[in-house]
Amino acid sequence: MRAPPASRRSRATAIGATAFLMLALPFLVLGVFFLGQMARMDLRCEPQGPCVLTRSSWLGEEEVGRYAPQDVRGVEVARSRSTRSGAAPIFRPQLQTTHGVQPLAYQWTEDEAEAQAFADTVRRYLTGPRTDALAVFRDDRQASLRVGAAFTVVGLGVLALSLWLLSRTLAHRKAERAATP
Repeated sequence: MRAPPASRRSRATAIGATAFLMLALPFLVLGVFFLGQMARMDLRCEPQGPCVLTRSSWLGEEEVGRYAPQDVRGVEVARSRSTRSGAAPIFRPQLQTTHGVQPLAYQWTEDEAEAQAFADTVRRYLTGPRTDALAVFRDDRQASLRVGAAFTVVGLGVLALSLWLLSRTLAHRKAERAATP
């Protein structure tokens, strides 16, 4: 394969830099998307006070709701209603409030005992005297970390290659201007 003529090198590397930049952008956007999935759910209840439900990702945190003791109706384990034949049921604990149902886990689980144990912990606290604080969480961020980090690393690598090609473009343009009488 022949190298492009000296008068066209800057154009060829500029096209390559632009192409790699366009390739890097989707990887970076998807990396931030996966790292930003709110997959950790925290429920904190103060003694005789409100319960605060928050969800967080690797990039941030937000409050889902603040519920006074009289606003919390209970906790249940939701079961999926899959229409596929032979599909295994999946479960997720949910907090029932006067403002609606709030999930206490980001992902559904196939283990009913695990979901039920989480719900029982919250239920015992809510039906008890509430003299101590409650802090429980369900963290499902590991999958989003692996995928988001992989997309981000690839995107940064392709972006670095694009920046290197941009520096080569500038060097070629400088050489072309010096060679032009």
